[in-house]
Amino acid sequence: MSFLQKIGKHFKFYTKGFVALCTLMISASYGVLCSVVLSLIGKRNLAQWSTARFYYYLFSTVMRITIEIEGEEKLSGLPAILISNHQSELDVFMLGRIFPKRCVVTAKKQLQLVPFLGWFMTLSGTFFLDRSDREKAIRVLNKALEDLKATSGGLFMFPEGTRSYSSRPTLLPFKKGAFHLAVQAQIPIIPLVVSNTSNIYSLKERNFNTGTIKVKVLEPISTEGLTKDDVNKLVEATYANMEEEIRKIGMSVVAGDVSGESEALLSQEVQ
Repeated sequence: MSFLQKIGKHFKFYTKGFVALCTLMISASYGVLCSVVLSLIGKRNLAQWSTARFYYYLFSTVMRITIEIEGEEKLSGLPAILISNHQSELDVFMLGRIFPKRCVVTAKKQLQLVPFLGWFMTLSGTFFLDRSDREKAIRVLNKALEDLKATSGGLFMFPEGTRSYSSRPTLLPFKKGAFHLAVQAQIPIIPLVVSNTSNIYSLKERNFNTGTIKVKVLEPISTEGLTKDDVNKLVEATYANMEEEIRKIGMSVVAGDVSGESEALLSQEVQ
């Protein structure tokens, strides 16, 4: 790649990144207003769903990235713990499309300090976790569990605990918090797998392309009758199932990549 091509690629990446950030801030501002209004009429549990959909349609229209979902009907089986692979900043966009009504998320406490976004997340009932204080984090999750039972809603978590930024369809090791919660509440776990998005967005490669992200909702996993002694096996079985499905779903589809170049490159890496 020539010097001028690199300059052009970087300019495109940062320009699109700025536009993407603007869509997030606009959506967060909408979310603040939405949270206040819905709280006043006793429907705060719809604030995150409403804002998520607003963000999805705004971002999708402006950035020309779409999401295809297989098995979306399974998301109606609430109350449940919803889990997904965690890849990059595009995960927020994915949430915008799949987020069910009466569902909330957990997030790291630092996000609470971000202007607009943090305000919206606080007003809409996000559960913030302080990873440096385990006992406090457990209390927050127990409160989330109480709310989930009371509203027959959902709690969305990323069991990997951090973004993988992987260039291949893969998973980081799972943390057990989501599984302990599901067993404690005796509610199902609904796993989702998302195609690898590094060919759509990659901070390392300075890529920001248009295209389609694939999402598959897997069969709910019952925790009825399970105890804390079963959590390790539950984690292992769920991980194995999701890892297999992630490999099957493969890469996202870049617009114009009719030849399947992304999948071909992936196959070469695996070999």
